[in-house]
Amino acid sequence: MISTPDAASPAQDGDLPTRTFGPPASVVIGTLVVGVVFLVVLEFLVIISFVGQRLWREPALMHDLVFTLPLLIWVLIAIAVTVVCLRVLTSWLHIDEDGFVLRSLFRRTRTARWQDVGLVIAARDIDRGSPAAEALDAPETAYDGVYVMDSAGRRILAVSSRFFGPRAQEMTLHRAREAGVRIEHIDAISHVELREQAPQAMSFVDRHPNPLLVALILFYIGHNLLTFIVWGL
Repeated sequence: MISTPDAASPAQDGDLPTRTFGPPASVVIGTLVVGVVFLVVLEFLVIISFVGQRLWREPALMHDLVFTLPLLIWVLIAIAVTVVCLRVLTSWLHIDEDGFVLRSLFRRTRTARWQDVGLVIAARDIDRGSPAAEALDAPETAYDGVYVMDSAGRRILAVSSRFFGPRAQEMTLHRAREAGVRIEHIDAISHVELREQAPQAMSFVDRHPNPLLVALILFYIGHNLLTFIVWGL
C-alpha cells in the first residue's frame, strides 16, 4: 500500500463548474445491455418455451404452482432487473460547498454535510485479486474509488468514476478540501488492506465478486433446468 496525505493544489471554482453528476452515456448503454442479457439472453429457454408452446392457453397456468413456477421466477427476475436498471439510470449526485445529496429511484436519499465527514479516502488503484472484478476497474486517469467516511469510519458515500465520471471525484475532493476534511490519497492498495484500513469502505459486491458471479450462474442454470423439466421444449 502506498499512501500519501493530501498534497494536491486546491482547484478553482471555475475549473469545476458542474455540481450535479449523473451516469455517463457508457453507463447508460452498459446498463441497458446488461439488463437485456439478464432478462432476455439468459432467459431465452424460458421465453421460447412459453411463446413456442403458447402456454398462456394451458389451464394449469396460474392454477398449478409447479407448472407456473418458471414463469413466476421470470417475472421476479424482470422486476429485479428493472429495479436495478432504473436505480442506476436515475442516479444523480449533487455536490456543493455545504455537502452532497445522492438520489435515485428505489434508493433511500443519502444526504450529508461536510461537517459530518471525518475522512475521504482516494484510492487510485485497488487490486481486488480476482478476474471477475476486472470489470470494476476504473480508467487510468481516474481514482478506482473515492470513499467518504464519517468520524466513526462508516461509509457515507462511494463516488465511482464508472457511475458518475472522474469529474465527480474531482469535485468531491475539491469540496472536501475546501471544508477542511482530511483526505488520504492512496496510489495502490489491495482490497484486503483497504478492508483492514476502512472495513466499510467497499460494498459487498466489491468484496465478493466471484461468489456473486458463481451464484448468478448457478441460479440461471437452475431456472433453465427447471423450465426444461416442467415445460419441456
